[in-house]
Amino acid sequence: MKMRLSVLVFVVMALGASSVRAQTIQRGRACSVNDGFSMADVVETARNINWSEATAPVVVRIREAVAVAGPFQEDYDFVFELYYSSYADMVEKRGAFRRLPGGRNGRGFSDVATCSEAVRISNVTFATPPRGNEFPQSTLFASTLCELNGASIADAVTLAGTIGENLGAVGAVFNRTFGGPRVPRNSSVSFNFLFPSPADFGTALDRIRQNPATPDQQNAISCSVGSFWVSHVIHRRTN
Repeated sequence: MKMRLSVLVFVVMALGASSVRAQTIQRGRACSVNDGFSMADVVETARNINWSEATAPVVVRIREAVAVAGPFQEDYDFVFELYYSSYADMVEKRGAFRRLPGGRNGRGFSDVATCSEAVRISNVTFATPPRGNEFPQSTLFASTLCELNGASIADAVTLAGTIGENLGAVGAVFNRTFGGPRVPRNSSVSFNFLFPSPADFGTALDRIRQNPATPDQQNAISCSVGSFWVSHVIHRRTN
């Protein structure tokens, strides 16, 4: 059956989440749009990549920066993300990709964008279930870096689930396992919230602005200023 759900919701469905928390693996690289091209050129070119069954991740996504906390936008324009069902799936698919012969015809991804060689890999746990609606190919989402301050990953997933329900968004917790700056293991996570549409994003943020929540003094987790992105689904594996 052909899957037609967008990135995070699609991964949840693809992994068969029901009463348990669905998990997946994310591999990401920061990238910049090359001179003479636009973000639309990057998305179009990426969607024209022929992902073979032997190499295809579950989902490929471009996370376009709009207003990102920290210095990210000084050097980069987007993150190129590959989602796998497990580490074994990632090793198998990346191994097959590395064995592909060189050479290509037509415009390739490296013509329109340049990506850092630095790779980050994270465990992803979905905190809220999909709502059964089909998400568009491109939509908005928000993220924020949170310090656990002694709380557990499970505590973070519970909090992200509560926030996701309040926002009407699909919530996920990203726990980095490899790459990036050196930080103590399980000391910080990223909360991600994917919205059904740009209009839903705007409605949710206005509602929070007009009715701010009372801080939970019992919650040890502290989160920084958020980041605002556009999510572009590039590829979905159909099996």
